[in-house]
Amino acid sequence: VMDKFTKELDAAMGKIIEYDRLAEKKPQDYGCGVLLHMGDIHMIEVIGNYPDHNVTELADLRGVTKGTVSKMVRKLEKEGFIQRYQCKGNKKENYFKLTELGKKAYEGHYAFHERKSKWTHDQYSKYTESEKKLLLNFLKMYAEYMKDYI
Repeated sequence: VMDKFTKELDAAMGKIIEYDRLAEKKPQDYGCGVLLHMGDIHMIEVIGNYPDHNVTELADLRGVTKGTVSKMVRKLEKEGFIQRYQCKGNKKENYFKLTELGKKAYEGHYAFHERKSKWTHDQYSKYTESEKKLLLNFLKMYAEYMKDYI
């Protein structure tokens, strides 16, 4: 039998997961004039943070399959957000970097989070370092626990 704390925790985490699902389905304009889904903007973010990475490396960074990355980069390239290129001496590997439109979306994504997350960040600032560490450790543990449901 679940105790009261566990029931409340499961309910709260369930709400977070459901809100995340809903957010994933709702495209946003990140200041570039194009509606992007969460998965697309996060791929743009990873490419912006880790330029010159190939499909395998991007898949590892995003925690998704190489097939998923291949599909996403084809779409983002077609829409003009990223550019594919090959290094001299290695015509086999494709690497990716942001175009000007991709950079605009990348910057807009961070501005979007600044606007949307101000209240949350204000709350975090009230926590001690030890409370922040506890919270972060718990969330990392819960993320690992959720893998069992996949």
